[in-house]
Amino acid sequence: MHQPPSTLWTFLLRRLLQISLVLTFLVITAGSIVRMTGSGMGCPDWPKCFGLIIPPTKISQVTWNSNKFFNEGQMIVVGDQLLVAKESFLTGNDFIFSRWEKYDRHDYSFFNPIHTWIEYINRLIGALLGIPILLSSIFIFLRFRSHPKWSFTILAVLLMLLLEAWLGKVVVDGNLIPHQITIHLVGAFIILGLLGLLYRSVSSEWETHAFVAERNIPGIQETRKKVYRVFILLGFLMGIQIILGTQVREEVDVLMKSLGVQVPRNGWVDQLSSIVLIHRSFSLLIIAFSYHLFRVSKGLAGLHFRAGIIFILFITQALLGALMFYFDIPKIIQPIHIVLSSISWFLIIDGSFKSWLMIRDFKFSSTGRFRFRRKILPF
Repeated sequence: MHQPPSTLWTFLLRRLLQISLVLTFLVITAGSIVRMTGSGMGCPDWPKCFGLIIPPTKISQVTWNSNKFFNEGQMIVVGDQLLVAKESFLTGNDFIFSRWEKYDRHDYSFFNPIHTWIEYINRLIGALLGIPILLSSIFIFLRFRSHPKWSFTILAVLLMLLLEAWLGKVVVDGNLIPHQITIHLVGAFIILGLLGLLYRSVSSEWETHAFVAERNIPGIQETRKKVYRVFILLGFLMGIQIILGTQVREEVDVLMKSLGVQVPRNGWVDQLSSIVLIHRSFSLLIIAFSYHLFRVSKGLAGLHFRAGIIFILFITQALLGALMFYFDIPKIIQPIHIVLSSISWFLIIDGSFKSWLMIRDFKFSSTGRFRFRRKILPF
């Protein structure tokens, strides 16, 4: 028999995971704002921005002038191309081309300070996300023997985070190739899902009292099983919907890239493929199952609450989707839509695992005390 301890270690780990989840939501939000504003190439290089650690704020910082010092790797905009300083030097009265080389990884050569700082903040939040995840990894690896599956899960998060960083470089070097952007977004949702699983497993040691309160309700175990199955089905449907949504978003990005960020979006919906209709219709199926989940989870306290929030979120997302479909894809709605999707995805992952734990990992004795079966926990 193993009694889950409420240790300082568990408390700190739970807080680190909470910070990681919040920053992951912020990363997804910032990424959606980058795409909404067309700021993806605001920093034409990676990981620096115009060769600087702190991005430029005015055009003079990326323009050649006499008697100006440039560091090695610093960029300037000259006509329709970017030039990179081969070495650190102080300029004279004449421009010496031999001290510069053309940045040829892509053909983007514009400077927009607003776009630059939107993209930089997006990168900064992504870098900050690495801190609590790294600290969580250290906490968990120190207890590898008692929590081996937690260790493998946080390792997967670390690897995904490194992959996301590499994809960020690939996306910039490729001047925002649509499929790469989609993979980048899907990677963020995978990180969110893994963190959600890990957070739920750690939090289960703090929430056992909720299961005790529900143990004597007739038929409660069958209800838990039913809720678990609906959560899994809803997660599967949500995964399909996310993929459909990224395909629609790719088509919008192509239009935005070819027609311009600032032009009116009249008629853009008519230029999208039939995927947008499938995406729209599929939302009705998801709403139906989320309402079913809300109905069958009645009496399960926390799970019923989660189901209610999920149902409200899906209704809201459907309304936002309708606004985008019938009112020419307003820019401001796009990031809100994707942020609500990420919250829904997290709640589904959290609810699925919580219901699984309620079914499999907590057994109650005749005295009303619980037994915690660590050996069958998947995380």
